Amino acid sequence: MPQSVLSTGFDVAQRHARILARVLVLLEPDLPLRPEQLEQEDENLLLKLDQFQSRFTKLQDHLGARLFAALLEALGEDAHSMSALDRTYRLEALGFLPDAEKWIAWRAIRNQLSHDYPGQTEELCAGFQLAFAAAKDLLGTWQHLLQKVLLHPILSQALSKDNVNA
Repeated sequence: MPQSVLSTGFDVAQRHARILARVLVLLEPDLPLRPEQLEQEDENLLLKLDQFQSRFTKLQDHLGARLFAALLEALGEDAHSMSALDRTYRLEALGFLPDAEKWIAWRAIRNQLSHDYPGQTEELCAGFQLAFAAAKDLLGTWQHLLQKVLLHPILSQALSKDNVNA
């Protein structure tokens, strides 16, 4: 039997979350990030930062663009007629997201990181510092969301056991 959209969505989100958590651990020796570290163009550090930025972005994009809508649709709501912001607030109202305002702030941080201008290493470092803290909160929100779904009588049936073990 093919996996449901919801189950597949959770598999993808779990993979992004797992890699994001791992890259945060790998970055710990380099923190706090300083402008001179970026100016030195240490390839290993840049690869870790690229992976961090990629997974931080992908997890947010996947949750916001795909999984939030799939959750609401599975609950019988017309999520596709809602804006992304409305879906976020609706999931907060239903208890699946602890804080929609944090989600909005994380999106702003994500957007800030996407603008990498030469010679602005101080601003980039500040953005990454915000993103590192936001990523930890994002991972906590992902765990909160996952637990709420696992406890929900309808939604929990749509997930495979693999979603839970990752």
